Amino acid sequence: MADTLFTPTEVTADLTALEKLLRRVAIEWEMFINQSTPWPPHQRQAEIEAIIRHYLKTPPRRTADRFRFNTLVHRYRTSCELWARRVRRRDASGQNPRRRAGRDRGADLDPNRAQVLHRIRTRQGKASGDQMRDLYRAFRDARRARGKAVSRLAYRDFVRRVDRNLERARQRTGGRDLELRVDEVGGKVRITVRPTHDES
Repeated sequence: MADTLFTPTEVTADLTALEKLLRRVAIEWEMFINQSTPWPPHQRQAEIEAIIRHYLKTPPRRTADRFRFNTLVHRYRTSCELWARRVRRRDASGQNPRRRAGRDRGADLDPNRAQVLHRIRTRQGKASGDQMRDLYRAFRDARRARGKAVSRLAYRDFVRRVDRNLERARQRTGGRDLELRVDEVGGKVRITVRPTHDES
């Protein structure tokens, strides 16, 4: 199956997994809306969307399973609308700490400021172990979660592009540790490379 976020097993088990994911994503959205965490649960939603996509293309055969699936999808879509409204209401009321900080400085928050979705630290700018594959998955999943095409996003080509960026950064920074990020700016998901800050 092309969608590596989800591998179907048995319908009842998959729907139970979907139900658990819905409960978890609801908790994570509450944490984000209440400012307990800085980022919305995009990765969790990507996993949910992968299951939904599969069973929309291949509906369960049993009537009870189809009813359960449709109920879960309706609950998820309705919840997404509710979360979006609550975030807009929170931001409009000035409760978003980033927006409030911008106003306190007398400047509007830059809408094109990068939102970091995933990051890895490379020793002297060289990825090791599963770091590159983890970065690839995070980048691919972030694009998929935003409705972007990923069918032509080959792992080998991705590695070559990232390695070229790392090599250029190594030449500029003289062998310092580098941070690779998956971030989002203005609705576009991208990879960035930057020197790390010493934290230990």
